[in-house]
Amino acid sequence: MAVNLLIMMCCALGISAGSKRSFTVDWDHDTFLKDGKPFRYISGSLHYFRVPRQYWKDRMYKMKLAGLDTIQTYIAWNFHENIRGEYRFDGDADVEAFLTLAQAMDMNVILRPGPYICAEWSFGGLPYWLIKAPGIKFRQYSLPYVEAIASWFEVVLPKMKPLLYKNGGPILTVQVENEYGAFGPHVCDKDYLGFILQQYEKYLGKDVVYTTVDNTNVVRLECGNLPGLLKTLDFGPDKIPHFQFEMRRKYQAGGPSVNTEFWAGWFDKWGDARHANVSAALVQKRLYEMLYLNASVNFYMFEGGTNFGYMNGAMSKDGYAYNARVTSYDYNAALSEAGDTTDKYWAIRKVVESYKTLPPDPVPPHSPKWESTPIHFSGIISLFDNLNVYKSVNTHLPFTMEYFDQPDGFILYTLEWTESPISNISLFDVHDRAIVYLNTTRLGVIDRRFAANGSLVANTSTEGTTQVFILVENMGRVNHGSFMGTDFKGITRSVLINGNDVSKRNWTVYSMPLEKGPDLGRHSEIVSLETDGDFRPSMFCVKFSTPNQKDTFLDPRGWGKGVAYLNGVNLGRYWPTEGPQVTLYTPGVYFNPTAPNTLCILELEAQKPDLTISFIKTPILQKPDSVDVF
Repeated sequence: MAVNLLIMMCCALGISAGSKRSFTVDWDHDTFLKDGKPFRYISGSLHYFRVPRQYWKDRMYKMKLAGLDTIQTYIAWNFHENIRGEYRFDGDADVEAFLTLAQAMDMNVILRPGPYICAEWSFGGLPYWLIKAPGIKFRQYSLPYVEAIASWFEVVLPKMKPLLYKNGGPILTVQVENEYGAFGPHVCDKDYLGFILQQYEKYLGKDVVYTTVDNTNVVRLECGNLPGLLKTLDFGPDKIPHFQFEMRRKYQAGGPSVNTEFWAGWFDKWGDARHANVSAALVQKRLYEMLYLNASVNFYMFEGGTNFGYMNGAMSKDGYAYNARVTSYDYNAALSEAGDTTDKYWAIRKVVESYKTLPPDPVPPHSPKWESTPIHFSGIISLFDNLNVYKSVNTHLPFTMEYFDQPDGFILYTLEWTESPISNISLFDVHDRAIVYLNTTRLGVIDRRFAANGSLVANTSTEGTTQVFILVENMGRVNHGSFMGTDFKGITRSVLINGNDVSKRNWTVYSMPLEKGPDLGRHSEIVSLETDGDFRPSMFCVKFSTPNQKDTFLDPRGWGKGVAYLNGVNLGRYWPTEGPQVTLYTPGVYFNPTAPNTLCILELEAQKPDLTISFIKTPILQKPDSVDVF
């Protein structure tokens, strides 16, 4: 189907089936050649896995109207094979449809198939199940790793071959791995990079422009490349382009200058003082300078999109210093998370217009938004009172999500304690955030962002049998650095009670992926909204009707921390008290205009007194008491 569509489009563009299409590097004249003619691209990153399929065309159209001629995307392996051997290429995962649509919009494509992509995406795009392979070493020539890659590439790369420019498709260049020179400390495994290149050549051919990308660091530029591949750079508007490109010339004298990731914005992590804000004026200035130098440029990101579900990434620089990315990947980009134009969009468009003729069509206005009156939750489902619906095992610790073949979500550890009263409880190597209860009394939280080990003191008597509950949240799999391979999720070491190691006691451990919200028919107890004792993690649900299918933003202010679900779609994590993000982007296509909608939230910390929640028209990506710096 994709090949037939490409043939039809070639005919529409006046290209005969026998025409020889080519895209090459002119090393002597420092330029790309497209069908033998000098070519420079102006591109923007748009990730198919972060934007609902129904909106792909709208985003591409707005990019084209800004003067862009190329779209850059990663391929996120774990978006397609999150369960080993089970592949998904439908709906939002239909990457072939995404690339074919780009060509239908007369846009080229820069493809970045990984397998590692970083992207502030869960596990850097790698499927979680790799971590269970004995002896595996990530991003190195490790047999368990390269064998899994070979199996994946055997599936995905043949789908890309008909879409190469030489075969009538939109793909101009293909990137080998991703910022490999930054992997470290300086692993520099050329055998591994060579293996990735060999796999590409096996399925795509040798007559393709293959590239690498790194920033202008001496070691990174040396480690991240292979002979014959075009070195490209990534840098933001804080750097002067001329000096960056001159640095590259010291390691590769010829070929075009390319900024593969021009960081026109940045990402947020939970606890940041403010939402990222990169000056539109400075972006405009650096863009002008790069185009003046005849460099090819890709905006990372042109639209960021959303880390729906649990797909946000995280960082761990030394195995303990951990932080997690927020749900929104707005990225302070030219197009907002909802696809609306920003001041940065118009600033970019103005520069591009000075170098090329823009399409004559008017830029569409912002999409209409919808807001609701307060919606009152009608029932509560206590997680701890409905344990029968979850998979469980009686075992010793450590025991993590991966043993359940569970990629994301939560894991609950319970222990019946009949000995001396509990005065304190200690957890070691928590990944990532644990809430501890004794019966119905909440002891507190141990948060890996501050310390993976911690102790909590019991201030109330626990005479008699005590039920210990430890609910651990996977806040995001590490997407960058050499500690990805140790990022198992749950209690990864031990538990002490009153100073004694109780890891070998008879624990009952529950798998709670909670990917799509509760199956209301399976829960044995749906109680009133009144709770006894301290608040315990619970699902709040309500059915409501709306004729709208307009975009909106879920406003969880007044609630604590949790996850929101609309009609079985996981909208992502909310944490308005931590910020900077407050609201959750809710695409209009997720609403059902003809039947009741089901909205549920998994609340972990505290219920809002009036038990309501609302949708609002304007996003809040910086909580009101954040420091706002421009």
